[in-house]
Amino acid sequence: MVDKINEARELLKMLGMPKAQQADICCYVLLAMAGIKQDTLWKDAGNEWIRIHDIIQFANTYYGSTYAENSRETFRKQALHHFRNAALVEDNGKATNSPNYRYRLTEETLQMIRVFQTSDWKKSVSRFLKYHEKLVDMYASKKKMTMMPVRINGADFQFSTGKHNELQ
Repeated sequence: MVDKINEARELLKMLGMPKAQQADICCYVLLAMAGIKQDTLWKDAGNEWIRIHDIIQFANTYYGSTYAENSRETFRKQALHHFRNAALVEDNGKATNSPNYRYRLTEETLQMIRVFQTSDWKKSVSRFLKYHEKLVDMYASKKKMTMMPVRINGADFQFSTGKHNELQ
């Protein structure tokens, strides 16, 4: 059962996802959204609109996980929100609390996933990253923007903004 999870993790890593978005829960989301079971080839990835409930059921049924229905918010916050920021998935625009709210892979992501582990993979990733910033870089630049440069006795320092670093 670990093989496809590790393959999904490698795929996410190569797309520049932060370490937290390479966790098992994120791998399950990617696998469920693409319909990839242990014996499914990446070239056969699908792309149906699915709910978080469907993702949980897929992970539990095909990968032996034991996520409960009350884990939906965890899936949303730890994986889907970040995948949307990275342009890997899209939603159908319904209200988040609507029973009709769904996610799917973007067409670009689907085409890229279908060539995973082939000679076209690196070219496909390069093309994707030409138009979409790596999430790890996006988050690093936001973190850097919130740093405050300070020079003390000729030495440069970077302090995070926050009450604990207010100058007295």
